[in-house]
Amino acid sequence: MKKHFFKILLITVIGVLSFSCSDLDDNEEIGTVALENLIQKESELFGLIERVAETEDDDEITCIKFIYAFTMLEFDSDLMVVSEHVISSDPEFSLILQGVPDGNSIGINFPIQSILENGEEFLIQNKDELKQAIDDCIELQQEELVGQCSNLLQECVWVVSHDDEDVDAYENAVFDVADDGTFVFYNNGELYEGTWIVYFIEDELHTNITFEAPGMTADDWNFDWKTEILSNEMMTFTNDDISFTLTKECEEENYCTQLIFSACEEVAGSQISEFIFQDYIPCILQIEDLEELTEDDSIAFYETQMDADTETNPLSQESYQNITQEQTIYVRVYYTLSDEFYIIPITIISTTC
Repeated sequence: MKKHFFKILLITVIGVLSFSCSDLDDNEEIGTVALENLIQKESELFGLIERVAETEDDDEITCIKFIYAFTMLEFDSDLMVVSEHVISSDPEFSLILQGVPDGNSIGINFPIQSILENGEEFLIQNKDELKQAIDDCIELQQEELVGQCSNLLQECVWVVSHDDEDVDAYENAVFDVADDGTFVFYNNGELYEGTWIVYFIEDELHTNITFEAPGMTADDWNFDWKTEILSNEMMTFTNDDISFTLTKECEEENYCTQLIFSACEEVAGSQISEFIFQDYIPCILQIEDLEELTEDDSIAFYETQMDADTETNPLSQESYQNITQEQTIYVRVYYTLSDEFYIIPITIISTTC
């Protein structure tokens, strides 16, 4: 997930040349680093600094940008200098921080200060203020991503694809999410309802999904999903070794929900519309989980079950006018190779547009 942080440039140089230490209190210095400024490996602040160092410029903009090269001292649990690191890049800094053993510390000199683009002075005078600055930055980033994610989830619908090509149980299923976090989920023509909650665990975006009705679909989806936003059009849900890709789709003709098809009235109040059955064929096959038709196979539409059974009075697939405002049409699909046929009822509805 690309993280778009707010840009604040801090010039942070850890310059140390002297390595002596003995009988120090909290106001004395180790080298040129005051004792109270030592940052232990196990501390939360050390972890935050690691995250800053792990930033890749191509993917993220961080609130704190280290200016290289600089020198950093590493101290052991006895406050003795054990290493002097000359650091030249974010990856190098990240690697060195990962290698600091438990119990050891690093030092940063304060104040850290800079003049921002608007001319104001930015000043950090101690470890607590440094931690607060990073926390504030992460909070701003989270607010931005929450807004972005909320807009993504509530625009149009999301069509599911399974990252495992051998599994298609939810291929082309559709999430339609409302502003209040409720959703309608369509899979193979079945409708399910539920809710999801979007939140952060540290800096990871998560979506917690709950289907209202128990069953296999709920068993497969009722989890906390790590969520990665790949673009404005695509995101992934991951839980353990299961991963789904969700793709945004705004054109109704490009996705299928149920075998219910509507068309606008030709004349207002007439409840009569023109239906083009051939446009519905991909949805019918998809929702019924049927194979694509070959040149040897056939599909036909009928007004009654009897006509479909006897293959009489097939309807035009290019233009049909309904008889009643809501009407059932019977679709017969025949596969030559297997000598199998399926009769599928669909609903057509004339609507006022």
